[in-house]
Amino acid sequence: MSEERTLTARERLRIHLREARRTTDSPIVEAQLEAALDAWTDLPPTPLRECPVCGKVGLPERIQQHKCTIQIPEEENSGIQYDSTNKG
Repeated sequence: MSEERTLTARERLRIHLREARRTTDSPIVEAQLEAALDAWTDLPPTPLRECPVCGKVGLPERIQQHKCTIQIPEEENSGIQYDSTNKG
């Protein structure tokens, strides 16, 4: 990979399940891990999120960690509240 990126929780889970299946000596454990991988495959996709500042769309973990390319000037940001209960 040319750019550094973090793995999502789903990607890490799949890696751990596959590695555990590969290294087990127990046929019972292997069958359970295979069933877990099948269940992982059947999971619905993670919904994408939009950054409230710059509008970038992506996986929640990646949006939370990304660096916005747009900086809101302090005078414009002074009255903004991100509380979802604020109706005005």
